[in-house]
Amino acid sequence: MKSLLKSLYHHLPFKKQLFSVIRPLHLPENIYRHLHFKGVINVKVDEHSSFKTMHYGYQVENEIFWSGLTGNWEKESLKMWITLCRHSKCILDIGANTGIYSLIAKSINSNNTIVAIEPVTRVFKKLQHNMALNNYNVLCLDVAASDKDGEAIIYDTDDEHTYSVTVNEDRSLPGVVTKPVTIKTARLDTLIEKHHIPKVDLMKIDVETHEPQVLEGYKKYLKEHQPTMLIEILNDEVAQHVENILNECTSGYIYFNIDERGGIRKTEHLSRSDYFNFLICKKPVADMLKLPMAYDEIEWLS
Repeated sequence: MKSLLKSLYHHLPFKKQLFSVIRPLHLPENIYRHLHFKGVINVKVDEHSSFKTMHYGYQVENEIFWSGLTGNWEKESLKMWITLCRHSKCILDIGANTGIYSLIAKSINSNNTIVAIEPVTRVFKKLQHNMALNNYNVLCLDVAASDKDGEAIIYDTDDEHTYSVTVNEDRSLPGVVTKPVTIKTARLDTLIEKHHIPKVDLMKIDVETHEPQVLEGYKKYLKEHQPTMLIEILNDEVAQHVENILNECTSGYIYFNIDERGGIRKTEHLSRSDYFNFLICKKPVADMLKLPMAYDEIEWLS
């Protein structure tokens, strides 16, 4: 019966039109998360910028459709990302998935150099499609940023889409059936030279505990570029490894733990946090964002 109802809902026509009419009612999340559809949606970034993205019926696009770009999903990270993109010329989106962060960056300034990296083939095709929808000149690379040039294994499912795979590690939940898939890997140093990528100002790294390997593969240019980073930290081991690399190659970085409920606080060290994302930047960037400079002082963002 459940599968029959699901099939009937899938084939129900005019869902997008109906949901667009009732969207201004601001339905609660426990209701709208069940109201999804497939089709192109327009996403407003600010008064001057917007982009199109394909809604495939998945969580992220559904959140954005119902609550807006900065209404729920990673809302504080996205607010800072929007501001940072206005002050950046070359931006890397590592673990791009369908490209929301890249789409934001390009919509804000069409002259920005954007590189979107996504190794999962079926997800990469969605990423390319979203860039084509907007006629965006974004360099999309179907490779995993890592510490070696070559190949690696990811453990993938047969699901139509995925938000989470890890290089050389199976982190799936108990009972989830996965299969090993060979993917291409490349050091960021190699990609920068191969594709003539200019000095990187800003990067987002969301690669499910592979963040240290990404930075290991960037050491040649990390000291020179010293970009602002929005980075996912899933556990303390990743945090320590990332911090060690930054201390080895650079100095002067400040760490900010992002609370997606609306707060951000400066911390002395990286660590696992409930909301996972950290902003790593230099003091001029922190001042521009008006971030708190006292340790563990929480700034509640509007």
